Amino acid sequence: MNADMIYDNNRECWMMERNGRTFNLHCGECFELIIGNSKMPCRLELDNQWYVIIHESRFNLRVREVYKIVI
Repeated sequence: MNADMIYDNNRECWMMERNGRTFNLHCGECFELIIGNSKMPCRLELDNQWYVIIHESRFNLRVREVYKIVI
């Protein structure tokens, strides 16, 4: 299922939005991040800021961006 991953400033967490409904995402959640035409398996984590781990590499998420994901 494709969805948008958006940041909720009030809750200070990432949300999955699909068909007008939103669901909280939590540390340790696994999904595929769509980058261009590729789907990259990743895991969502939180330290001082939110990031994803893709193939043992960490990438910080930008809270003003909307990411396409597959759950």
